[in-house]
Amino acid sequence: MRLPSQMNYCREIVELSLSGNKFDGSIPESYGSLEKLEYLALGGNNLTGNIPPTVSNLSRLYEFGIESNNIEGRIPSDLWRLPNLLVLNFEQNYLVGEIPQSLFNISSLQQISLANNSLSGNLPLDFGFSCPNLEILLFGQNKFSGPIPSFLSNCSKLIEIDINSNLLSGPIPTSLGNLKYLQDLFLNKNQLTGEPQERELSFLSSLSNCRFLDTLSISFNPLDISLPDSIGNFSTSLRNIYAFESQIKGHIPVGIGSLKGLTTLVLGNNNLIGNIPPTIGGLEGLQRLYLYGNKIEGFIPKDMCQLKNLGELYLSNNKISGSIPNCISNLNLLQKLFLRSNRLESSIPLNLWSLENLLILDLSSNFLTGNLSPNMKKMDVIEQVDISQNQITGNIPSIIGAFESLSYLDLSRNSFQGGIPQSFGDLKGLDVLNLSYNNLSGVIPKSLEALPYLKYLNVSFNKL
Repeated sequence: MRLPSQMNYCREIVELSLSGNKFDGSIPESYGSLEKLEYLALGGNNLTGNIPPTVSNLSRLYEFGIESNNIEGRIPSDLWRLPNLLVLNFEQNYLVGEIPQSLFNISSLQQISLANNSLSGNLPLDFGFSCPNLEILLFGQNKFSGPIPSFLSNCSKLIEIDINSNLLSGPIPTSLGNLKYLQDLFLNKNQLTGEPQERELSFLSSLSNCRFLDTLSISFNPLDISLPDSIGNFSTSLRNIYAFESQIKGHIPVGIGSLKGLTTLVLGNNNLIGNIPPTIGGLEGLQRLYLYGNKIEGFIPKDMCQLKNLGELYLSNNKISGSIPNCISNLNLLQKLFLRSNRLESSIPLNLWSLENLLILDLSSNFLTGNLSPNMKKMDVIEQVDISQNQITGNIPSIIGAFESLSYLDLSRNSFQGGIPQSFGDLKGLDVLNLSYNNLSGVIPKSLEALPYLKYLNVSFNKL
């Protein structure tokens, strides 16, 4: 059904909300004659066609939303004639072309969302724009290119900037540090760089002035920077840092332990070197720590056992050596532990199996030795266990057959001896079982025939 087109007879209408329906067709030109209209919400329909230029006649309009439709074409260039506009929401459509620079002359504007379109060209670069009331700017997932505009630092009330997933390039401006109310900054998935070498990392240092900053996302950019020790000067309000695959180099700074409010730290797939600093134990609120895919060396610091709120620990694909600390059992909330592809030695601590919330354990491709103790505790919720490609010996403990939630078990490429436990037939949810390349002997238990979801079974290269 199309939108009602004879609205020009409703001269007194102030609010028109038709969101979240199944209207199709285009927005009628006649809506431009509703002189008293202040609120126009058409989001969440199946509307097509262009934005009619007549909407610029609605001089009293303070909110205009057409989000989540199939609207095409360009943004009308004369929307600046809406002097009272507070909220403009055009996200999730098929709009193309450049943003009219005049849009930023609407001094009343508080929120502008153009995310998830096909808009292109440079963002307006005129330093004269002030946007004195702008609080939220959402331009993510478009095709914008060129630098981050410097005029954004004039928008002193900005709380959220999201220009992720575009083609922006050049250095991240230090002037963003002037936005003292900034809470969320999403610059991920662009082609942004750090400052020139003589001022390297000044953009990160400047952001420490944003005392309300909650989330910083700079992943998937060729930043080619090092983390400064001054990162510890960030406000305790900072909860999330996402800097995945950003060509970050150098050491993890000692000062990082000062970020007491941090809950998520993502530094995976970078070029970090050196040891994990013991000060990381100071991140008392940390829930997710992703350091995988770097060149980190040294031991896992025992200070990490102080992270009582940690739920996910990813240290895979580094050069970490030594043993898994016995105190790891202190991490009672740990759900995911990935230590694969390192240089870990010694045996697996017995108390690791007492982590009652653990869902995924991956210790594969290390140099772990010893045996799995028959005194292992039953783990009720664990779903995946991979300790393949180590040097573990002895019998496979039958208690593993009581891990009732287990769906994936890989013990391959070790030196396990003895038989396959009959209790494995109790793993009713198991769909992958790999025991290949060991020294197992005896018969394959008939109980395995009762596993209804088993899709992959490999017991090759044993003495069965």
